[in-house]
Amino acid sequence: MKHKIPALTILLILLVSPPHNTDASEAETIIPVADSYIDAFSFNATYGERDYLEVSEYASGLCIAFLMFDISDVSHVLNASSEIKLRLYCFFVDAPHIVGVRWCVNNTWNEENLNAQRAGGFSRTDAEDAAMVDSGEDWYEWKVTNFVTQATEENYEKITLTLEVEDPLQGVARALYASKDQTTQEWLEYSPQLVFTYLEPEANSPDITIMVALGLAVAIVIGLLTYTLSKRRTRKRRHARRKASKH
Repeated sequence: MKHKIPALTILLILLVSPPHNTDASEAETIIPVADSYIDAFSFNATYGERDYLEVSEYASGLCIAFLMFDISDVSHVLNASSEIKLRLYCFFVDAPHIVGVRWCVNNTWNEENLNAQRAGGFSRTDAEDAAMVDSGEDWYEWKVTNFVTQATEENYEKITLTLEVEDPLQGVARALYASKDQTTQEWLEYSPQLVFTYLEPEANSPDITIMVALGLAVAIVIGLLTYTLSKRRTRKRRHARRKASKH
């Protein structure tokens, strides 16, 4: 029996040991190369120089925020565990409302030429994510993993994301967010962000399935050896007793 203890011990250690097969990477954050908004009430006006982005919907019109990010130099290699979020700092809310994020596949605009007339010909997808915006002086975030992953797979160097009211709920739905064009160093930290995080495999880390299989194999081999040794000892004892009985 003493040969069976190491086998069970090895198997138990292998089964209870944590897999350690993933490692949380540090988040990578980029800010927009351009951001602005359009106002359907002011058809030809541009707002790229302003230090805020307006997202609103009311009886006489609406405002949609546009943010363009350069994703060509992102060091992260996207995989199944990637998570990408758009984060904006909201400093004013008129009334609670729901804001969704969409992908605008047209990247030909800039802060000087984007207006409601030009954006009218742009194609936008359905919203990937939505958030309830109900208070100022707070960060809000939207998941855009699918949008960025698809843009990367289709070799887009830049991606334009839009924020627009999905449900005004009540009254005037209006919120103001900090843009990238801040006038003070203190407010630069409130610029819009595209944040990349994911879990990546550790180098040379054994898979838990392989560990369990090896543990079982070791247990079986040692068990067979123990059985074989036991049979040999039994045969030797029988042989010794026979010799003793003859004498």
